[in-house]
Amino acid sequence: MVGIVRASSTYDLLATWRSQTSDLQNQLNTVSLEVATGLKSDVYRSLGFQSSEVLALRMQFSRNEDYISSNELLANKLDVTALTLSGIRDITQDFLNIATPNANAPTTSASGLQAAALAAIEQLTGQLNTTYQNTALFAGIDSGQIPLQKWEGVDADTGLSPSDVLANVIGGGFADGTDAAQKASVLEDIFSSTDSINPDRNFEATFFNGSPLQQSGGAATPRLKSQIDKNTTLSYGIQANDPAFTDVLRGLSMIAAIDVSTIGDGEAYDAWMSNAISALSSGVSGLIEVEAKLGSQQQALDERISAQVSLGDVFNSRINNLEGVDLYEASSRILLLETQLQATYTVTSRLSNLSILNFL
Repeated sequence: MVGIVRASSTYDLLATWRSQTSDLQNQLNTVSLEVATGLKSDVYRSLGFQSSEVLALRMQFSRNEDYISSNELLANKLDVTALTLSGIRDITQDFLNIATPNANAPTTSASGLQAAALAAIEQLTGQLNTTYQNTALFAGIDSGQIPLQKWEGVDADTGLSPSDVLANVIGGGFADGTDAAQKASVLEDIFSSTDSINPDRNFEATFFNGSPLQQSGGAATPRLKSQIDKNTTLSYGIQANDPAFTDVLRGLSMIAAIDVSTIGDGEAYDAWMSNAISALSSGVSGLIEVEAKLGSQQQALDERISAQVSLGDVFNSRINNLEGVDLYEASSRILLLETQLQATYTVTSRLSNLSILNFL
């Protein structure tokens, strides 16, 4: 009877030691994994009431990362816009350099101005119709539209092309200086989209397909915007119907529409060319202002991205401090568990080898 009791007790003790061995092995595996990853195996159990802080930090970190990703895409878009603007200004300035000597009277280069103006218009149209990620850079909030009609391209709504509008205004030419000045004034109204005599001739009707500067009620059309952080919205839209561009296109169109070297009346030539070159000069000045404003927006965005990257590092550091393990402490636990496990294996092995002979 005594032998049976002892055997039963030995069996129970063996089972207990085996259970302890399994538990120690699991603990050792867990701590080894923590040392390998540097993170607590069960963060929320380990942190207790501090778990809510980790959740809040991770939400803030994720939101900050979303802002960084969005802002970097916007920064790339603004970089493309800046490069395009620089190209537009260079094209305009190059043409202005060859047109200015012909401002008041034609020189030997006057006969080539019409072809040069047409080439410049084609280049500028291509630049202003630039797209980024399938959206037009200079169309405003109607970014799905191609902003500018080509010189000979007929607008579907008005049935006119830009060249048609210029031909309609110029007609058979200029009777004198007054006639040339009056027709130049009509073009100012057309390119500012204020021609009430024939609205179909207006820039925003025939030349431009994007967002108008003003809505039907007279309020300014909203520009493209981006939420760059929780409390800041950046307005960055540049449109091909902004004054800087319409001035440039007006000056080029005036010279592209007629061979100025054939204008026989000196006063008419002076009035027409002076107005065209004035428009081009005004456009170049306007482009410089647009570039400067865009540069300020780029700087503000870059500073915001840098601040968000730094903030992300702070969040990440704090999260790692909470979720990470103390490698020295974890290594000490591994040594302790290995010692305990070795002792347990020894005891278990001895119990496994016991027989009734050990009790006789």
